[in-house]
Amino acid sequence: MLFFYFFLLTLFVFILNSFFIKQKLLLSETGDVHQKFASKSKVPLTGGIVIFSSYFYLINDNIYSFILFSLLILILGILSDLKFIKSANIRFIAQIILVLSFIIFNDVQLYDLRVNFLNRLLQNDIFNYLFVLFCILIVLNGSNFIDGMNTLVIGYYLLVGLTIYFLSLNNIIQINSISIIFILFCLALVFILNLFNRLYLGDSGSYLLGFSFAFFLIDIYNSNQHISPFFIILLLWYPCYENLFSILRKKSFDRSPMGPDNNHFHQLIFFFIKKKYKSKLLAANILTAQILNFYNLVIFYIGASFVSKTDIQVILILFSVILYSFFYFKLYVYKNNYVRII
Repeated sequence: MLFFYFFLLTLFVFILNSFFIKQKLLLSETGDVHQKFASKSKVPLTGGIVIFSSYFYLINDNIYSFILFSLLILILGILSDLKFIKSANIRFIAQIILVLSFIIFNDVQLYDLRVNFLNRLLQNDIFNYLFVLFCILIVLNGSNFIDGMNTLVIGYYLLVGLTIYFLSLNNIIQINSISIIFILFCLALVFILNLFNRLYLGDSGSYLLGFSFAFFLIDIYNSNQHISPFFIILLLWYPCYENLFSILRKKSFDRSPMGPDNNHFHQLIFFFIKKKYKSKLLAANILTAQILNFYNLVIFYIGASFVSKTDIQVILILFSVILYSFFYFKLYVYKNNYVRII
């Protein structure tokens, strides 16, 4: 049955992409500055639709509200991709309304975070809801910020999913293994198609992945509280830190924190590889994504070996943040010096 669904999903992808290409709908807008790092051709932004279609397999898990709100998040992203909602502020307000409604409707809360003063604050339902809202929004928008290189976002969440599945196979955590296998199949399919410029995630795909994985990981932690909450943070450190770092960076230059630019970490790595080694567009694009995802593969593997050790998880998070910050400033200086010389 699982492989039958996967066959239908694959068929659905090719029909969907053919339809959008023929109708010239939901195609990448390569005129935007932050989109010039992938391809000069217009590619269907259907990754989110494909991923969402796999969620219907979760109906057996009786999580109808998750599927409904995922659809609403997807629609919000599609409206953004179609340029129907151009204002970043309006999109952010819509995100707040949708995510907060989902949290309250499903009573999504966090409890023991192994930080005493924070645990006391979380005893207040309103604070708890707002804290969960903050966490999900950071992941959701951070996922959108790191989108820009082929397979970077989809590869990142594929690694997160594989890490969770690995822990499940070794009976370290309890999850619905059949459901995650199907989602992993879907992510792998999107990964392959994204690798060869057959589809992109767009805002719809990155929003959907950020929202979905943020909720799933919160749910996994609440059901497996023998693991450290900082292991969950480790699994999401990159989009979270990219978001927080980008907000501070843009604020320092009096720019909108939600607006796109071409100075994200992955874009600086791309620039360095392309200029330093005279690489072609697609080669530099793919290499950038694989460097970042390989690093996260190593970090996730180490973290998964010590899921209950909060001190080790904190060290891994701090190490990643420091490494990111160090290389960011080195690459930023390299880019500015290069542009100045030119």
